[in-house]
Amino acid sequence: MYQQWKWIGIILILATLLVGCSSSLQPQAAALDPAKNTLKTVPTEPVVGKTEIVLDLRDQKDQPLTGAKVEVSADHIDMSGMTLGGAATEQGNGIYAIIADFNMSGTWRITVAVRKENLDFKKDFELKVQ
Repeated sequence: MYQQWKWIGIILILATLLVGCSSSLQPQAAALDPAKNTLKTVPTEPVVGKTEIVLDLRDQKDQPLTGAKVEVSADHIDMSGMTLGGAATEQGNGIYAIIADFNMSGTWRITVAVRKENLDFKKDFELKVQ
């Protein structure tokens, strides 16, 4: 009789552990990507010199994200110390823009930091400058 209770106890403990661990393995898209955002440039193929970076920011319900504070920074991936950045200005309907003056071709990491009320996140993009 004692052996049966021992095995039942072990099975209950294992079942409890599995249930507790399974919830932490569920994907949490909302926490990882609090908003949908895309980056475009004008001209479409960014070049050394002035390039406009245009961001389309949307919330999880695909509604335009308005009234946010948006900071953009750019770092040249291959050359440390080559950075630029500033605040993007709101254009309306969830569109934000900033002019970047790229002084070198190559791959740049564009970091977009967005803050509005309880929303605070950063997202990186890679941009090839010709």
